[in-house]
Amino acid sequence: MQTAMASVSTFIAMFIIMLAAMSSGILVAYANTEFISRTCNKTNNTALCIAVLTTKPQSAHASTEHDLARIALELTIDTAKHNVKVINDLDKKKQSKPKAFALAICLKAYTEATSALEIYAVSNFQMGSYPSTLANVSFAMGASDTCKKAFKRIGKESPVSYIDREMIEHCSVASNLINLLVRK
Repeated sequence: MQTAMASVSTFIAMFIIMLAAMSSGILVAYANTEFISRTCNKTNNTALCIAVLTTKPQSAHASTEHDLARIALELTIDTAKHNVKVINDLDKKKQSKPKAFALAICLKAYTEATSALEIYAVSNFQMGSYPSTLANVSFAMGASDTCKKAFKRIGKESPVSYIDREMIEHCSVASNLINLLVRK
């Protein structure tokens, strides 16, 4: 009987501890969501900013605008790398000559964007050279436009328009958040 009572007591104690832990986690998550929301309200597109940042779990732990700008920059780098892979995969599927040529232009643009972000933007950001970081992000954003123009020139619909849009969105959010640091 005492063993059963002890296990019930242990169960209740564990339940209370888990409930308390979950409650504090909810409060922390709420507080961080509030911080993200307040910060994103300072940007040109609040909804997009929140949507992009909340895709990265590290955003929940950010406590400064600098943290959120760094996370947005990381997301932009991830997007550029992902786009290189997608375009490479499409290129391997033996596209027609005009499409293959347009994809080659896209691949070059996104490869250069990835390098600009990984090498220059990260370095500039770490040094606090936010205007230079913005220039690097702007350059990377241009990859989507280059790709779009390559397909327009051959009169074909771009098979990568969705990743072009994502690149523009992520670069835009990163630029808006980095801009908050320039003003300081």
